[in-house]
Amino acid sequence: MRVLVLGPTGVVGAEVVREALADPRVSRVVAIARRTLPLSDARLDTILHDDFGDFRDVRARLADVDAAICALGMAWPQAQSEAQYRMVTCEYVMALARTLVEARPDARFCFVSGHGAAPGSRQTWARIKAEAEEGLRGTFGTSLTVFRPGYIYPVHGREKPYWGDAAMRPFMPFRRALAKYITDSVTVARALLFAALGGTVPSPAGNHEIKAAAEQYEAVRRDALPSA
Repeated sequence: MRVLVLGPTGVVGAEVVREALADPRVSRVVAIARRTLPLSDARLDTILHDDFGDFRDVRARLADVDAAICALGMAWPQAQSEAQYRMVTCEYVMALARTLVEARPDARFCFVSGHGAAPGSRQTWARIKAEAEEGLRGTFGTSLTVFRPGYIYPVHGREKPYWGDAAMRPFMPFRRALAKYITDSVTVARALLFAALGGTVPSPAGNHEIKAAAEQYEAVRRDALPSA
């Protein structure tokens, strides 16, 4: 199984790469990034690419990808403008989608959206995420799985400090009671890989479905690991 990851330096994307490289069922991880990743593995193929608005130059390297995980994004408060948020979370995503579907029409596509995404939302970020979802549905049809997690706690930290983590920290001891709104990067990464590797996940998947998919993924992966 060959898995493509867009956004491999972010909280979720980096976790996907780590988890995928620990899974013997994944033969290759193709990561598209603007800089080299801080990981070294024979199965990791990093494509250095600067223009996320146009992926046609790397089309040939996507021809044998079985599934793509798009974890590219940013928190709304971190965006300098609505235009920047739309560019990163919608336009870049659709640019990859168009190139991938040309290179590998039968590839599965897993997209990290957000809890509350809806075309009629009063929140701008939610409308933009919904726009990306709709564009991807038109491109991939039933091969698309949309994930709508709530707040994602960064298990292995975050490259750039985010004030939201400090704001959410007091709620972490109560995360089980707040499971509808709080999850973590490992759980989301495992759920994404479960779908990418062919597991059935409801789309769109909220935190409850994400947790269930992550648990199924870990159970199946344990069975796939070589005996000690």
